[in-house]
Amino acid sequence: MSPKIIICFIILFFISPAYASTTDNVWVAKHSGFITSDEPLSFENYIIKSRILDSTSATITIYKNQNQVDASDFNVNQFKSYDDVGVTLLGIKGVYSWIAISKLENRAVWRPIDRKLLNWGGRYQIDNYTISIETIGTQSVNLRISSSTMSETSAISKGGFKDYGNLRLSVKEINRTGIVELEFFTNKPPAIKAEISTDKGEYFPDDVANVKVAVEDVVNVVGVTLESSHLVEFIPDRYTATGTGARVFYSQITGLPANSTMTITAKIEQRDFYNHPYAATVCTDVLITPEVSIRKIVPQDTDDENVAVELHVYNSGLFNRSIRVHDTIPEELVKKEMDWNIELGPKKSTTLRYSVTPQGPGLYLLPPAIAQWDGQSSISKRMRMTMHMPYITLEKTAIINGSVTDVNIVISNKGDRRAEVKMKDSIPEGASLISGSTQWQDFLGAGKSATVEYSLQGTFETLPAAGATYRDVRGTVRQANSNIIEPIINKEMPLSSEQELLSFMAVSFAAIAGIISAAALFIYLVTRLRKG
Repeated sequence: MSPKIIICFIILFFISPAYASTTDNVWVAKHSGFITSDEPLSFENYIIKSRILDSTSATITIYKNQNQVDASDFNVNQFKSYDDVGVTLLGIKGVYSWIAISKLENRAVWRPIDRKLLNWGGRYQIDNYTISIETIGTQSVNLRISSSTMSETSAISKGGFKDYGNLRLSVKEINRTGIVELEFFTNKPPAIKAEISTDKGEYFPDDVANVKVAVEDVVNVVGVTLESSHLVEFIPDRYTATGTGARVFYSQITGLPANSTMTITAKIEQRDFYNHPYAATVCTDVLITPEVSIRKIVPQDTDDENVAVELHVYNSGLFNRSIRVHDTIPEELVKKEMDWNIELGPKKSTTLRYSVTPQGPGLYLLPPAIAQWDGQSSISKRMRMTMHMPYITLEKTAIINGSVTDVNIVISNKGDRRAEVKMKDSIPEGASLISGSTQWQDFLGAGKSATVEYSLQGTFETLPAAGATYRDVRGTVRQANSNIIEPIINKEMPLSSEQELLSFMAVSFAAIAGIISAAALFIYLVTRLRKG
């Protein structure tokens, strides 16, 4: 037999029982809605009406082909079937009845969650159940299943299954040596995953806030209701949907409360194919400005030489306002206090502008601006701005080696942008250049450095500062200068040839003088001895 055919037989052998263990005949929601006593819910040839009795019940009237077929009191989560459709009262939400209409279908509602080879004498725990083997037959096995609320022995044939609440136990293989292969399924839907967001994080009081609620995995039917920590109007404030998969709902909020932080909450309720309820809550906070608001606007990232700062002042109220605006430029941008006095009519705005000139790259923090009127005040947010630019520094040093002064200049780009650099150093009047160059020109990348070296004939008490101009890709030209320096004398310098000759002559003269003195002393001593 072909290996491919063998593989196909094996796959079919294992897949067929698996599919048989994942399906059920269930009531699948086809339509749902929130309805008042004046609003019917229509589906195919059915019309549903509801009259709320209290917070947990309502009278539901069913029409088919415009003929009334039933009028019954339903409790929340109660289900009734009418020929080929089912009706469920999912909840009471204020003046609304949340109703779902379902049809019977065969669906794969069981999800595999585990497999286990269980040995006779062993135990296996899953969820709240403990499972063990009592006896093994040719084509079936007696399994002992127990929990905190039940205990029973069930005979399950090979390929068969049995349900225990949300757990389905399926027997896949039986080995009479004492091993049984089990597979476990659950019909619990995955945990509700949802997110709530708004189109902005901050609003004016007369703005309309747009709200988005995204539910990742809807199973059968879902309902969403919106609430707020403040009294506002949602349009709409509730939604419902049927089916499976991701769903997105949209709403708007009007009448935002001035000078407040508002919490928006979405309550998500879901019913699975067995009408089991599941719920989750997600929320988000939004900031609503005072009646007169002030916003400071600066670019988060910039490479402009002069960076524009804007103060946007808006009067969302119904009356004219006399407003004093105050702002501060921080020290690292050359400290300055600024004040403006403006008049703003209702629903009017104005923009105040100025610029700052960062002297180096990096992060700058701009403090909040303040607007004051009628004993009230509004404060903008503190803003962050990152400056991108080349930043050239020059470090000049010099060492005196005898009659020669050696100069060293290190050119560094401490910024985060490339620069075209032109460096030129000045030498003292009358000094002569004996080696190297006092000029340098090239491109220098961010974080890179270059070294210039030259030598001057003579010694000097001070040397002038070196200077450079550099240009970025935007064409902005900046200046850099080193410090004025005092050369350092090299005390360990090697002797020159002239100095070596003088030293040799001095040593030689001392040696000759020593020899002559010794000879004279010797002659004198000998003469004295002879006379004696």
